[in-house]
Formats: sequence, structure tokens, C-alpha cells
Amino acid sequence: MSLRARVLAGTLLIGVLLSLAAFVVVQSTSDSLLAQLDQQLEDARAPLTRLYSLNRAEPYDGGGGPYGGPYEEPTGSAYEEPIAGPRLTALYVLVCYPDGTQIAISTPDIGDAALPDIEWPQAWRAAETRTPYTFDNGEVRLRVLAYPEPGSDGTVILALPLTAVDATVARVTAVAWVTTAAILAVLALVAWWVIRLGIRPIKQMTATASAIAGGDLTHRVPEAPAKTEAGALGRSLNAMLSSIEAAFDARGRSEQRLRRFAADASHELRTPVTTIRGYAELYRAGGLRGAGELTEAMGRTESEAIRMGRLVDDLLLLARLDQGRALERKPVDLTRLAVDAAADASVRDPEREITGPDSSEPVMVLADADRLRQVISNLVGNALVHTPAGSPVSIEVRTTGEHGVLRVIDHGAGMPPEVEQRAFERFYRADPARSRHRGGSGLGLSIVESTVAALGGEVSLETEAGQGLTVTVRLPLAESPP
Repeated sequence: MSLRARVLAGTLLIGVLLSLAAFVVVQSTSDSLLAQLDQQLEDARAPLTRLYSLNRAEPYDGGGGPYGGPYEEPTGSAYEEPIAGPRLTALYVLVCYPDGTQIAISTPDIGDAALPDIEWPQAWRAAETRTPYTFDNGEVRLRVLAYPEPGSDGTVILALPLTAVDATVARVTAVAWVTTAAILAVLALVAWWVIRLGIRPIKQMTATASAIAGGDLTHRVPEAPAKTEAGALGRSLNAMLSSIEAAFDARGRSEQRLRRFAADASHELRTPVTTIRGYAELYRAGGLRGAGELTEAMGRTESEAIRMGRLVDDLLLLARLDQGRALERKPVDLTRLAVDAAADASVRDPEREITGPDSSEPVMVLADADRLRQVISNLVGNALVHTPAGSPVSIEVRTTGEHGVLRVIDHGAGMPPEVEQRAFERFYRADPARSRHRGGSGLGLSIVESTVAALGGEVSLETEAGQGLTVTVRLPLAESPP
């Protein structure tokens, strides 16, 4: 059963219980008032019986009448004459006979009171059990107590009007049902509020979940009031959906990078493989004539094989870094590695002015010495390859806060913004033809970024067109927590 159905069923059940309670209250009130009338009738019967005994009293010896006069045997009913003196308010006293005769002994002192037409058979049956009953002829409602008339076949009937009882019961009924209706109205409003604030957000969440199941991860659950359970659930679901969407986006980007990476790697490997295969086929076909051509072919084959091996090594390194394999992190002198890189670059390009750091000021960082050496070598190599011949290159090392900082500064043409944004992408080249001709694969800066990140550092670029390029690497100092 749905939550909405349970709420409505609960409201309906409460309504039924309230209606039953109202009925019980009304019925109990009616029974209590009738019991009071019955007690009044029973209380009135005793003095009437004593009065009857006086009217029926036998004359005593030597006396005459009861008051000294001559005694006359009473005839007919002892109640043929109305009772003299003050009467009981609102009380009917009747005597009924089997022949239908009714004698009114007392009627209510409320003006012209109509004599109720009470049939003798009904009164006689009630007199047998002396059980009060309600008389209703459509014009008047009475509570009746009947008992046999002593010494005759008549039936004495005592009756009280139910007007006051009916009015009281009517008022109680009205109050009970109005109260019940008011409570039911409040319950209906509460149920509506519960459904609106509790169930509607859940239905909206269900619709959102269905949309998300269809593949649209941009949907979000509508915000419910913050202090409600539905609101808390909605916020949690939205946070989860944002995480899922981010994960799917990351996976999509990763898959896209992987496809591009595979395509670029295949393209990069195709060139040396094609070159090596071409020279092999040329040699087998006898196309290499003479020692000079053979030597040149073998040299080209060797250089392409070396290039292919370097590319494979770079790809394996990136794969290991992507897997999150931890690198060895020990205190390493960043200044010493920078000085060595400057010396190697001077040997490689003696025509350039290459400035290294002061070796007397060691800067100890936590790093893998071999990987950090490769990072510096890649940065210096890029500066030598991508700047005009003879332009100076500077290598600086210093400390900033809890980090050791390496800066490689060239004075080339710099990078335009569109190139700077993609500089760390794998296999990206600003000038593919020139880079490939110089042996570059477009993986140098990618390896730098991945390696520095694995060492707990960060790398950034500062460049302007025509103002050169500065690559900054920050690594934790050896004295700082890794």
C-alpha cells in the first residue's frame, strides 16, 4: 500500500472512530436522561399508591365515616375525581380499563395539556413487567411507567413528557457532530499537508529517478523544506546525483582521452615502424647498393628504433602513473639535480647561454631522484627544442614556505593562450611537423605533470606571446610532512 493510501486510510479510520465516539456520547446522554425520568416516575408511584390506600380505606368499628359522618361505600375507581391540591409538575396520571375507558387523575400544570391516547393492551403488557417504555404517537412523546390498579382490572399509568430530554439530546447530538466534523476537517487538512509536504516530494523524486534511469543525469530532485525528512532526503539524493554525474563525466573524459591516447600512440608508433619496415623491405629487395647506402639505412633504422623505444618507455611510465602507483619519496637535493641538468644542456647545445642555480645552496625536497631528474631533463629539453638557437635558458631553485621551487625560464616566442591551455595534453604539439622531426612525441609535459602530481607537488606555466615561457614546479621540502 502506498504512503498516500495509508495516510488516507488512517484519516478515514480516525473519522469512523470519532463518529462512533459521537454516537456513543449521544446514546449515553439519552440513556442517562431516560434513566433519570424512569427514576422520577418510580419516585412518583409511591405517594400515589398511599393516596389510593387512603381513598380505599375501610371504616373502623363504631365510627361512621372517616371523619365522623356516615360512611358511603366508594364506587368505581378510587381515582374517579382528580387529585386535589398541588400536582406534580409535568406528570400525567391516567387509569386505563380494558373497555378503553381512560380517567385522567392528573395532567401537567402547563395549561391545556392534551390527554395522551395510550392504549390499554400496551399499558397492560408494560404493567406486567413494570418496565418503563417510550410512548410516541407522532404528536407527543412520553416516558411511561404502568402498574396494575389494586382491586380492579385497570392499569395506572404515570407519564412524563420527553420534550426536555429530546431537546437536550438534540443539543448534544448537534455539538457532538459539529465537533466531529471540525476534527475531521482538521484531520483532512493535516492529511493534505502530510501528502503535500511528505508524499509529493517523494513522487517528484520517483519521477526524477525515472528520468535519470533513462540516461539524463542532469535532473535534480526539487528542493523540499529543509527541516523535513523529504528535504534531507532530497539534498542527499542531489549530492549523490552530482557525484554520479561528475563520475560519469570523468569516466567519459577518461574514455575520450584513452581513445585519443590510443589513436595518438598508434600514430606515433606507425612512423618508426613504417620506417624500419621500409628499410627492411628495401634491403631484402636489393635496393641498397653499396656500403654507404646500407650504413645510412641501418642508421635510420636504429634511430627510429631508439625513438620507438623511448616512446614506449614514456607510455609505460604514464600508464604506471595513471594507476596511482606510489613513487619513492626520499630527501633529494633539488639544486644538485638542476646544476647537473644545466651542465648536460650546455654540452648538448654549447652555443646557448644556460644559467644554473648556485650549487652551494642545497634545497632538499621529498621526491624520487630518477623521476625528478627526468622532469628537469624534459623541461630543459623542451626549452632547447622549442626556442630559437642561441636564446638563453635559466634554471632557478629556491624555497617558498614549505615547498622547494624549480623554475625553468626560456626567452623564446612563448605560447599563445590556446596552446597554453592544451600544453599538458598527451601527444599535443603546437607544431606537429617540427616536433616530430626533432624526435618529440608530445608526451614531455604530460610526463612532467603526472610525475610532479605523484610526488605531491604541482606544476604551472607562465607565458605571454613573445615573452618566453616559465615553467614552475613546486615540491614539498624534506622537513615538511609528505
